[in-house]
Amino acid sequence: MLKPPAGKNKSLLSVILILSFVIILSGCAVTGPYVSEEEIKQAGAELKVKALKFQIDYLVKVNNIGYKLLLKLPEEDSQGNFVYSGLLLSKIDEYFVKLYRLSNSNGVVVTGVVEDSPAKMAGVIAGDVIKSIENLPINDLSDAAYVLNHKAPGQLVELAVLRSGAKINLGFRLGSKPWDVSFRMVDEQEVNAGAMPNLIVVTYGLMRFTKSDDEVAAVLGHELAHITKGHHLKGSGINLISMLAGIAAGIGANKVSPGSGDAVMRSVSAAFGSRFSQDFEREADYFGLKYVYLAGFNIEAGVDVWERFAIEIPQSMTRNFFSTHPSSPERMVRLKKIVEELRSSPSLNNADAVVKTKN
Repeated sequence: MLKPPAGKNKSLLSVILILSFVIILSGCAVTGPYVSEEEIKQAGAELKVKALKFQIDYLVKVNNIGYKLLLKLPEEDSQGNFVYSGLLLSKIDEYFVKLYRLSNSNGVVVTGVVEDSPAKMAGVIAGDVIKSIENLPINDLSDAAYVLNHKAPGQLVELAVLRSGAKINLGFRLGSKPWDVSFRMVDEQEVNAGAMPNLIVVTYGLMRFTKSDDEVAAVLGHELAHITKGHHLKGSGINLISMLAGIAAGIGANKVSPGSGDAVMRSVSAAFGSRFSQDFEREADYFGLKYVYLAGFNIEAGVDVWERFAIEIPQSMTRNFFSTHPSSPERMVRLKKIVEELRSSPSLNNADAVVKTKN
């Protein structure tokens, strides 16, 4: 029996294997129902709208907690009286049109309203399109910011909004807040938060990491204390360029959009470059937990969230971290002592405060 040369036999076998592999792949490619590019595109658009709703929910949650802390600041930590409406606004894009079923992408839409705020009590709701404020047309976020920033606390504001195609007139008196501080979300998965002189930013990673409003309050209270105690102005904060960028980004209303990547949000991520001394961090721990207590949150959440952070994210415990923060054991001991001090302080008697009782 004649046999082909060994080399040709191997070549023939290789060709057969390659052809078999191609046939298998081709069969897999056509298995199951056909999905068109248009269907994929439509599904992608629907997911972006759902992602937008997810982001807005977090943004509203952070603002509800943040303003509860801010409005309960003790008088000695107040900087003044600044205009407060409770409106969270965004420039309309195609995703907001789909989310709120709007007729077009012109103007500014209400993405959220802070609980117990003047706008909330006046009946403003998410999805309202702001057509005018004080009879001045609102076409962009800067228009709304200009009008509101030229009003004073206690003054009446009249809004014309479009809701489900119908024009509605609403009015309320502007409230006041003790610091000109706003709260924003940053589309980062890192567990982080940061502060600038008029801005506190929180990542989506941090919101996923925290397990309760009390834990979020503990983080926001710490960042708020950095602001009220002027740590940025005492030589240990971020550089001047980053600070000015944050101040500029803090002017106006909140903006979130999963489609655009949100350049404004990326610019304020410079807040995460803040580097404070260990003494400033200790001061922020103390007064931050005090603010949490005065606002009626569970003050032991500050201990819980820091302990879990140290346990679950040990890679954050680096030399650079310890150069600007107290060690984890020191922080744990100090926070527990602060809790005990707040519990027993008659000068901080707060009927709304919550202290977790251990079994």
